[in-house]
Amino acid sequence: MRLSRKDEHSIVAMLSLATHDRYANPVSLTGLSESLGISTSYLEYLFSGLRKHGLVEGLRGVGGGYRLARPATQISIADILFATHALTDETDVELPEAADLSALEAAQGWQELNRRIRDFLADMTLADFVQAKAGHNSKQPANSVSSYIASMFPAQPVRSGMSA
Repeated sequence: MRLSRKDEHSIVAMLSLATHDRYANPVSLTGLSESLGISTSYLEYLFSGLRKHGLVEGLRGVGGGYRLARPATQISIADILFATHALTDETDVELPEAADLSALEAAQGWQELNRRIRDFLADMTLADFVQAKAGHNSKQPANSVSSYIASMFPAQPVRSGMSA
């Protein structure tokens, strides 16, 4: 599996929102843009897809912005990658005719690998990443995959509300 820049930026933006209190003021895209070094218009594009998949909610008006639609413990990395279309529920490998047994076994192996990748990413939540980055994750050991991935996608603190 190869993640696109869109996938990476979506994960980093969601991690940044996860570091912010979901019940406090929402995070402005301008503030997020400044902290992540991603253009505001590109973030608008990313957040429209994340909003359609129920991962973020936008609040309009003065002091408006975005916040996680659910607690960080309930949003997995797989959820984000489904929203960006990097993952699908469909099997990526079509099974060949049963006449070629070795091809059928290989295709079934790829299906199983794809299922395991989806399951693995579904078990990793935004909260796991934030805790791993903060160094106090009781669920994952310090040398865990989520700790490693958290170092690849560092969450950035962002300002709340509208910025000038």
